[in-house]
Amino acid sequence: MKNKQDLEKQAEQTLNSLDNLQQVEANKFLDAKILHRMQVMYRPPAVTAQKLMLRLAGVLCLFICLNIATYMVLKQPKQATTKTINGADAFADAYGLNNNANSY
Repeated sequence: MKNKQDLEKQAEQTLNSLDNLQQVEANKFLDAKILHRMQVMYRPPAVTAQKLMLRLAGVLCLFICLNIATYMVLKQPKQATTKTINGADAFADAYGLNNNANSY
C-alpha cells in the first residue's frame, strides 16, 4: 500500500515540477529562416491550377480549329470526272496497249 502511495506522490511531484518550468522559446533567426524557406517552396495551388487551365484551353482551341478545318475540307463537293470509254479503249487501257513504243 505504501508503495502505491509513494508512486502517486512522486508522480504528483513530477507533474508539479513541469508546471514551474519556463516555456522554451525558439531562436528568432531559425524561425524566420524556416518560415522564409516554406514561403519560397510553397506555390499556391491557384497559380498551378491557372497554368493548367490555360494549357487545357489552348489545346481545346487547337482541337476546335482542327475540327473546323476538317469540316471545311470535307464539306466541299468533289467533282467526279467521268470519261466515256468505248470497249476497245478499255481493252487497250487494261493491257497497256495505248502507247506506241515497243515494250520489249
